[in-house]
Amino acid sequence: MSVFNPQENYFALLGVPQAYEIEVPALTSSYRALQREAHPDRFANGSERDLRLAVQQSSFINEAYETLVSPTRRAAYLLKLAGVNSDMSSTTFQDPEFLMQQMQLREELSELQDAKDPEQALDAFYRDLDGAANSQKSTFSQAYNQQQFDSALAAYAKLQFLEKLRSEAELKESELLDY
Repeated sequence: MSVFNPQENYFALLGVPQAYEIEVPALTSSYRALQREAHPDRFANGSERDLRLAVQQSSFINEAYETLVSPTRRAAYLLKLAGVNSDMSSTTFQDPEFLMQQMQLREELSELQDAKDPEQALDAFYRDLDGAANSQKSTFSQAYNQQQFDSALAAYAKLQFLEKLRSEAELKESELLDY
């Protein structure tokens, strides 16, 4: 087993460039290769120490992958690496355009139950939500690449909000479509 360094940068560990825009297939391929090497099942007949290290390394690899494969978690991680505190627990938005967009999306979400065709209404809602998220991802990427961390942080906060709205929509979807 290779030397395990729990302080290693997730990008370096998974062999992808440290950037917001990453190639997910390359990330996934690297993740799978690392897991094949480090998976605890390979060390089941080894020493207790080797098994413990394999469990730790496998867990670290999983955490790195889950962080980098998620656009929102990747943004937070990049901000952390840049020394920017991304705790958004007390964030309020001053962007009237974004606030209006959120009000419209929330209204659209609340009206789904009254739609004649809930599946079509959900598809339209998800298209709108994805458009808003893609816009924020692009804004984050540009701001991060230009080291404009205040703008990147604002885009990250908006991404978090949109991710929460998606979770609410998915709950609503399961209620509406009864699954």
